[in-house]
Amino acid sequence: MKPKLKKIAIVSLTSCEGCQFTLFDLGEKFLDLMSNVEMIDFRLFEDEKDKGGKLDIGIVEGSPMTKDNIKTLLKLRKRSKFLIVLGNCAAMGGVPEIKNYQQGKATIKQVYKHVQEIFNPEIKEVNNFVKVDFVFPGCPISGDEFLKYFPEFLAGNIPIIQDQSVCIECRKKGNKCLLLENKPCFGPIILGGCDAVCPTSRMGCQGCRGLRKSGNIKTIRCMLKKIMTDQEFENTTEIYGLRDDVSKEKF
Repeated sequence: MKPKLKKIAIVSLTSCEGCQFTLFDLGEKFLDLMSNVEMIDFRLFEDEKDKGGKLDIGIVEGSPMTKDNIKTLLKLRKRSKFLIVLGNCAAMGGVPEIKNYQQGKATIKQVYKHVQEIFNPEIKEVNNFVKVDFVFPGCPISGDEFLKYFPEFLAGNIPIIQDQSVCIECRKKGNKCLLLENKPCFGPIILGGCDAVCPTSRMGCQGCRGLRKSGNIKTIRCMLKKIMTDQEFENTTEIYGLRDDVSKEKF
């Protein structure tokens, strides 16, 4: 008797869907992994309508920015044994969260002539609405990381991403430290797993994977004060929704 297939749904909220395309970039590796599941919903992959029902794993990408988004998210959580967040927008608010730090009505007038009927909520991470069991971090996520951890969910377990910094990956790749060159980089306080793709390209880490639990924010902030202005620091932390987490620290 064949084992019962796990029921999976990959759902889009408001996003560029780049994390889902990262899965497609895995090619046959992704198809092989999904050959052992029953894909209930994945609009980039199939056209069949989701008929509802219980799910073993619900995966969500994007920010809950509209009323329909929020309804979709709440229903997905209710249906799913495990709820997985895919990428920076869902986990940290992402680029859309920059709106929170602007003058709301003044900004929206740049797009809409009449703003009275426009639903313009503050951008909030998925975990403000529902319980999240696991986060695949990044913008976009790491395809290799998905292949590594997703099978654990199929086995009924919740994996743990090792608490190591982006700097560890820089050292493994032989990169020269940007901070030693007086160039801004948040690598020491950011969760690794991206293969240090930005520092390898000589671009400072801007924190799309979020803070690591044991990162010393105060120390890196003091170091960055010698390299960038307070305004530059604030602007950088806004790019991927890092500002709220960093601002909890007293400098």
